[in-house]
Amino acid sequence: MRLNNKTIRNYLFYSSIISLLTIPVFYLVVRKVLLHSVDSSLKSQLHEIRGNLDAIHTSDELRAWTKMDKDINLSPTDRAEKDKIISTTHYSVKHREEEPFREMSGTVSVGGQQYKLTVSASLVENEDLLISILMVQIGVLLVLIGGMLWINQKISRRLWQPFYIALRNMQSFELNKQTDLPFKSSTTDEFNELNKAINNLFSRSTQLYQHQKEFTENASHEMQTPLAIFQSKLELLMQTSPLSEEQAGLINALDETNNRLIKLNKSLLLLTRIENNQYQTTETVSIKNLCLKLTRQLSAYAENKNTTIHTRFNEDIGIDVNNTLIEILVGNLLTNAIRYNRDNGEVTVTTESNSLTIGNTGAPTALDPSRIFDRFHKQNGTEDSTGLGLAIVKNICALYNYNINYSFTDDRHFFTVIFRITPESSSTFTANYHHQ
Repeated sequence: MRLNNKTIRNYLFYSSIISLLTIPVFYLVVRKVLLHSVDSSLKSQLHEIRGNLDAIHTSDELRAWTKMDKDINLSPTDRAEKDKIISTTHYSVKHREEEPFREMSGTVSVGGQQYKLTVSASLVENEDLLISILMVQIGVLLVLIGGMLWINQKISRRLWQPFYIALRNMQSFELNKQTDLPFKSSTTDEFNELNKAINNLFSRSTQLYQHQKEFTENASHEMQTPLAIFQSKLELLMQTSPLSEEQAGLINALDETNNRLIKLNKSLLLLTRIENNQYQTTETVSIKNLCLKLTRQLSAYAENKNTTIHTRFNEDIGIDVNNTLIEILVGNLLTNAIRYNRDNGEVTVTTESNSLTIGNTGAPTALDPSRIFDRFHKQNGTEDSTGLGLAIVKNICALYNYNINYSFTDDRHFFTVIFRITPESSSTFTANYHHQ
């Protein structure tokens, strides 16, 4: 949940609690005020009636006088009572329901006879007024809460805009594709400090990355000459005689180690060049023709491993790519499929409308998909591998926005490259290959 939504949720929760507490309190307070007003009116009316009764001397006059007001009731009593006020209900013939009333009763004396005098006042209008006031209050509260949430939402969007821009910059930041990322200045000091800290972090990370790339490239270049010299000296040493069996074994071991160093150096240099985007020239390449070319080149290697290569080109694919890099990508996948195969195994090469899948029999368990594309990660402890083949494949795919996926199905390992085919490359490929 977004921070702004959490804030609004807290505001809404607090407002709801306040509303639930204040509305009943408001209702009780207003009801008490209205009842107090009615009671005061009843007391005044009872006092006025007692004053007017002094002019009445007979029971007939008293009954005639009480009939003039239906809210006044007079009944004989044999004892005096204190004045009291109660709430009650009377049945309304007109509305056919019980209606609330407020009654005040007391004792009066006319012609030496005690009477119980009851004065009534209907509370229906007061209840209607109370409900109207309550509805107005609820409406005002809802308008206030809605307005507060709307204003908070509008203000928060503008207030938090620098934060979201900084967040998008962090999400889109790439060390090997660094560009100037826009940060929005704010009147909030905390956001300006955040932008400054992120800028400093980006600068330090980019600087360290550049130093690392320069070191890798320089080290690889500097290692080429001594490795070549060492290799030539080993070849000369192999030609000397006499050589004992022990000396020959040591020289062969040195030769194998040096070849691995040369291969590792070339792979590191290739990775650096890919990250530096030094392979910018592109051309339209047929994936089908490239696969046929590479399978022919690797046929002897496959025969030595007793591995059979099967191809199924459902559709040919034409992509705009650097020819060297696409050969390295497909070549590494094919070489790995043969190298990590079992005896009398199989390799399958399949193309679809926008993808190339290379599968092979091999280890009976799935590889670790979270690590297979890491640098220097080796499966099954293979010693003759540099551990950089799939890392190079991953970097080439990232350079051209291709997707590379690994899956394990029916005891077979599959690597699928999904190409990004533009309409321009598709039309160029169709013109160059399908109309020859």
